[in-house]
Amino acid sequence: MRVLFDHNIDWRLASSLPDDWEIDTTRRMRWDGLDNGELLAVAQQEFDVLLTTDKALYGQQNVPHYDIAVIVLRAYSNRLVDLEPFAVEIVKTAGDIKPGKIAWLYVTEKLRASDRRHYRGEFAR
Repeated sequence: MRVLFDHNIDWRLASSLPDDWEIDTTRRMRWDGLDNGELLAVAQQEFDVLLTTDKALYGQQNVPHYDIAVIVLRAYSNRLVDLEPFAVEIVKTAGDIKPGKIAWLYVTEKLRASDRRHYRGEFAR
């Protein structure tokens, strides 16, 4: 599995994921200045999954047009302590998700309910 961490994901989260995964960051790839569309276009060439906390990505990009899956982590912050609890769910989701799809992982049902009230689209389901 080849996984790209967006600029908003703490790189130390990689230590909680499988050792056989190839994990890199947008910063290390020198892609941290790209907008979401440009990032998806270049990342699809080298990665299977983009891991991000950017909930706006769904409304800004037509992800089904890209050959990369996106996993959006919805926590109350992007600090490592708040993202580490997602590790098991990230592994499961990354194994199941298909290119061109977005999966939304929530830290609590309260946050999911909040998204449903404020936003429309796939993640609000």
